Order: sequence, then structure tokens, then C-alpha cells
Amino acid sequence: MDKDFAITVSGGHFRKLRALNRRKNYLMKRVKLDLKLQFAKIRWDKYKKNTLDLASVKTILLLRNEGTIGDMVVYSSLISSLHKAGYIVDILLTKSSSTVMEYNPWVRDIYEADDTSTEVYIKSFNHTVPESTIKTLNNNHYDLVIDPSLFDTPVHRMKLLHDINPRSVLAFNKRKRFKHYSKSLSFRERDREHVTQAASLIAEFLESDSIIGRTYELYLPATFIEEVKNFFNTLKHNKKIIINIYTGSKERDFSQEQLSEIIRDLNEAYDDIDIILLDRRKEITLPLPENVVINPFETLHHVMALIHECHLVISPDTAIVHISAAWKKPLISVYKNIIDNNDLWAPGYDNASQIIVNNRSISQEKQVPELIIQEIKRRHLLD
Repeated sequence: MDKDFAITVSGGHFRKLRALNRRKNYLMKRVKLDLKLQFAKIRWDKYKKNTLDLASVKTILLLRNEGTIGDMVVYSSLISSLHKAGYIVDILLTKSSSTVMEYNPWVRDIYEADDTSTEVYIKSFNHTVPESTIKTLNNNHYDLVIDPSLFDTPVHRMKLLHDINPRSVLAFNKRKRFKHYSKSLSFRERDREHVTQAASLIAEFLESDSIIGRTYELYLPATFIEEVKNFFNTLKHNKKIIINIYTGSKERDFSQEQLSEIIRDLNEAYDDIDIILLDRRKEITLPLPENVVINPFETLHHVMALIHECHLVISPDTAIVHISAAWKKPLISVYKNIIDNNDLWAPGYDNASQIIVNNRSISQEKQVPELIIQEIKRRHLLD
């Protein structure tokens, strides 16, 4: 299986102490979460588990209401696999993430939940699906709901599954006490499998074509690509670099100081490059060299087209990594050192590098700009 290149940066003398504190905090959170799940089970779980009869499954609803674009990107190949096997597939997404699947030809209907935070998604008793949408989902009488949440059972799932009321539910790593789940597949975190292997397990269980390798399928109308090509034609140089510095978490963001150093190092090393900055927060305040511009487009589809057409992507751990992976674009990614994340959510292809830092925040790691330029040179990505 393909494995992207990884570099790890040391974290200093207090690394073991921080690890012990994280473990203690994790155990306390687990206890509190289990208590809330037990209450949700009592209130909304079924009294009796249904048997999953594959022969009777025709309609499927995939739950991806976490609110992140990356979560949907990594399951994109599953959609076509299920469609080719003859299943009718709907998806429940959030408003902010539904755009990425807008042009997918293998989805019958896309339904939206309100946007949510990870904290609410995991710990709240109530889901964020509007009542009118719940009524429609319930009236669809799904043969199967697929719940791909891997290691934590979101507390709201009991109520959501109760409200949708499908015939059966397929999931991962769910305890037998939860009666809503008709079948639970095993996905072992210790094996550090890539997240696409979870999609493959679903496809294989449902007897559709198994997914080979770490593949994504994104669909992008030609209009967006043409607009990006026209934009690139207004720039002076041949090679286009996309730099993203923001994620959904400040601890994973690059700082503007790091961005300034990355730009400086790139311009010192190469003289035939244009740099396009992704600034979805509209917070970049740096004075920019002549060959550096901020993305002029507003839509996610234009961002996807920018990545599709560029020569190199630089980004911390976020959806941009997985969009880049869809087209196997040359990529330098930077991750915090979180064991159950770095392999599971790695870029996962040969043309990508993964720099892993042990600092609490990527923005506090002074070596990041230097490591990025070293990796570009080592792999001859702009030669």
C-alpha cells in the first residue's frame, strides 16, 4: 500500500509529562461520555436489535453530519461503489460540507443538518437535523443507515436513529448494548489503518466492488476549472503554488509569521513561481510580494479547481490535504503528533510528504518553514 513520506520533529523535555496528562484527561472524558451514552440509550434506543438482511437492502442513507469537508471526501469512493452495486444512496451532511458532494452523479438526494462543532456533535443529546428534514428521512423508510463514526459513538446518534427509524443500521466498533446497530464491523485503531480502509470494509460487507487503495472521487464541473485557468493566465510565472494556513482548529493553523517565512524561502529558492494563498477567514494581513496573491474566488469548487490545476500544495492537516489527494497533487502537509490521527488521516499517496511536529501548536514550531522548503528541494517538486 502507498505510504506518504513523514518527518517527525522532537518535542522537548516535557513530552512524557504531557503524554501522561493527556491520558488522564482522556480517561475522564471517556467516563463522562459513557454516562451520557447510557442515558441516551435508555431514552431512545430500541428494545430489540434488528437482523440485517442484505438481500432486502435497496435504499441507503449515509450519515456524515460531522460538519467537516474532509470527512466526506474520504468516503467519496464509497458512494460510486454502492451505486454500481445497485443501491440507491442518499447522504446526510451539514450545510458547510454538502457543497463538496453537490455534483456527485451517484447520489440520489443530499440532506442537510445545521452546522455544528465537534464538541456538540459528540456530546449533545440532540442532533442538528431540522424537524422537516427528519420527517422526510423518516418517510423515506430506509432499508439501511450507515453510521461511519469510528471510535466514539456520538451521544446524539440514539435520538437521530430513533427519529429516522431505518430498518437496519451498519456501523463500526459499536457495543452490543446499543440495539439500534444491527451490525458492527471491527476497525482496529491499533493497526493504524488509513480511514479509506473503513470505506472498503463497508463496500466489501455490502458485496459491492471493494475499494482498491486510498482513492477519492470528487466531481467538478469544467466551468470552475476554466475560470481558474483564466485566472492563472493573468499571473506572470509558470508554476503555481497553493498555500493554505488555516484549519478548523487554531492548534493546527500556521501562523502568519510562518507564512511569511515560507513565502520568503520559496522566492529565494525559485524564480518562476506564483503563490496563491487560501484565506477563507480573510485574516491575512502580511505585505505580499508581487508574485503572491490571495485567492480571488469565494466558493469551495473554485478552491478544488485551484488545487486541480496547481503544481504544489502546502497545508496543515485539514480538508485541503484530502482534496489534494483526490488528484494526487504534489503536497507538503504538516500534522500535530497525534497517534490516532496521523496514520488514520494521512495524505496516503506517494506524491505527498507529511511533516509531524510534537509541539502543542503547529504555529509554535519554528522549524516548520525550514522543513517545508527542505522537503520541496529533497523531492524536486519545483525543479
